[in-house]
Amino acid sequence: MSEAERKVVIAGGSGFLGQSLARSLVKDGIEVVVLGRAEKRGGVGRFVSWDARSEGPWREEMEGAIALINLTGRSVDCRHTQRNKDLILNSRVDSTKALGRAIQSCECPPLLWLNASTAAVYRDCRGDCSANDEDSEDDAEGFPEEVGRVWEKAFFDSERLGVRKVAMRIGVVLGEGGGAFPVMRRLARLGLGGRQGPGTQWISWLHLDDWVGIAKFLLSNPKVSGPVNLASPFPVTNCEFMRVMRERYAPLGIGLPAPSWAIHLGAILLGTAPELVLKSSKVISSKLSHAGYEFRHPRIEEAVRSLGHA
Repeated sequence: MSEAERKVVIAGGSGFLGQSLARSLVKDGIEVVVLGRAEKRGGVGRFVSWDARSEGPWREEMEGAIALINLTGRSVDCRHTQRNKDLILNSRVDSTKALGRAIQSCECPPLLWLNASTAAVYRDCRGDCSANDEDSEDDAEGFPEEVGRVWEKAFFDSERLGVRKVAMRIGVVLGEGGGAFPVMRRLARLGLGGRQGPGTQWISWLHLDDWVGIAKFLLSNPKVSGPVNLASPFPVTNCEFMRVMRERYAPLGIGLPAPSWAIHLGAILLGTAPELVLKSSKVISSKLSHAGYEFRHPRIEEAVRSLGHA
């Protein structure tokens, strides 16, 4: 494979997930091109500006790439006002459609298109119910759930012969430098690491190392396509997750619980959405299991131990 062929384009690659993957790909000798807004310039990878809506010179970066990875989208960690809902949905759909148009016009399009999605599309699962996999119904009700379905429709509606497509239904990624983990660790250190809400809601989580590992695994496994769940094979309840966090980070292992009403009140004060904490998501991946992916951090206890100091 020539150097010209060893190029991966990461749209929205300036953030937590994109930069973690970019660093690993660069170490492997792969050229990384990051499509992003001017104010996000910097970090690992050759930066190319785009507005995530309209075509421009950035389209030329698609030519001859081994893969396009789209992580573009306004964070859902905000109050779900109508304005924010529009921004969340449109940022995902508009960028996906723009990339689809660019691929259609390529003479030599990327061999693989990985597009971010969400594990929230599956129904709320409580108690000892079986975990959802890629064959489960993806018709859950709610705003994040609907965003996931519309996002994936825009993705799969754009067809180009020879381009393998994977919708990555990503769970909660745990890692230093971004996402939910630093927030949860801070709560535990402040003595607020008790269960959140009822504590029975499931969390489908993924270590940052496995986010990178799965993305690279998908690059090299041409038989995997369609929706793929990115989540540990061992989801845990919120109560269990917070117990592990307390044991690792809380003073004397003590943590005050936060009842559901407190979650709703705190969400207003912090400018976020309570369903991000209270929804129950029990998801695994049959596709990754059948394809032979081996998780580096399958269990929550070891995963938390690997992240930062107590």
